[in-house]
Amino acid sequence: MKHYACAVCLVAGVAACGGGGGGGGGSGIDPRLARLDIYEGQKLRVLGDPEAGVLGMAVTADENIPASGSMSLSGFATMRVETGSQPLILFGDADMQIDFDTSVAQGAVSSVFGGSSDADIADYAGTIDLQSNAVGQDMPLGYAGALSGGGQTLGFAGEMTGVLLGNPASAFAGGDLEAQVDHNGTPREGTIVIVLEENGL
Repeated sequence: MKHYACAVCLVAGVAACGGGGGGGGGSGIDPRLARLDIYEGQKLRVLGDPEAGVLGMAVTADENIPASGSMSLSGFATMRVETGSQPLILFGDADMQIDFDTSVAQGAVSSVFGGSSDADIADYAGTIDLQSNAVGQDMPLGYAGALSGGGQTLGFAGEMTGVLLGNPASAFAGGDLEAQVDHNGTPREGTIVIVLEENGL
């Protein structure tokens, strides 16, 4: 599962760069940092931490992929955009609904925040929509949308590959490690990864 292994490495690396920055006001504690802690906990549950010897969830066996019904998942997305100086590191909430009867998956990335290491954390308006018409393992998941914040405008459009995790299936991880991102009108290299768990677990 090359894509799964890459997703583990990327999320671990990007998450390590995600802290810091300003914002929050008032009490001096930025509530977005609490969201990073939640994302980190979910990353450990789903993907584990190979360097620390923490096992993640196993890839769902073919016989355990549901043939009918639906699944509602939520979690986070992380994006990295190579800007030519300091990369932009972004995080946001993600959700997806999978309908195994129609083999359709739909979702979105929203409430995005982040920035570069030499700038304050900024909130980003906009969403990235997620769509697939081929539910299963090595699932192609299209993504498209625009984000703007902190003086940056980012356009995303591409396709990631994802896998169902857990036996029975209860999570999903996917990523595009060679994403092409429009950054203020300039094409840039980037990455996008999502990690999701079934709601109600």
